[in-house]
Amino acid sequence: MASAENKSLRKLLDNEQRATTELAATNQRQHSILSSNRLSFLWRLCNNDTLQCSRCLPGWAEHDSRCFFLSSVPQKWEVARRACLDVGGDLAVVSNEADQAFLTNMTFQYVQQHPQEHFHSAWIGLQDMVKEGAHFWVNGVRLHSNVTYWRPQEPNNAIPSWDTDNAGQDCVTIVPPDQIETENWLNSWDDIICWGERHFLCETMALILV
Repeated sequence: MASAENKSLRKLLDNEQRATTELAATNQRQHSILSSNRLSFLWRLCNNDTLQCSRCLPGWAEHDSRCFFLSSVPQKWEVARRACLDVGGDLAVVSNEADQAFLTNMTFQYVQQHPQEHFHSAWIGLQDMVKEGAHFWVNGVRLHSNVTYWRPQEPNNAIPSWDTDNAGQDCVTIVPPDQIETENWLNSWDDIICWGERHFLCETMALILV
């Protein structure tokens, strides 16, 4: 009987050792995959200490399955748009009140965190270059009358004395409010001359993690 028990224990031990060996091999394969250059970009989305991963690159903020970035360097509207396109996105589009609140709050928070900077406003992807008053988003969608957030007396297409080309104000920015979540704080749009330099808001689609 002792011999039979020894054989049974030996079989269990062998099975355990085999399972341990297979698990070690599986872990090694997974480590090799995760360490490969092909997935190196994923680690840019993760905190090395907590291993928690975001769907947006560092410096970008996630909202409604999209990632948004507020530049720290002012640019002309066209230059700003090219910068957004170069990273696989475009200038930010406001589709609803939640978008407007999120983006306006981004500009407000930036001002609070950088009081030493002169921050006038930030470009978004809205313009009426083709026809005055016919505003279109960079995705080709015409501005809907139910989703507009102009500041008082805007848009006014004002032409300042220094605008010798009479270019007018064809590109739109978000002007950060003095306070948030107060009456009319979402009304932050202003039309600006496109070749003026402003900060800008980019957006891309958030990474799908499965």
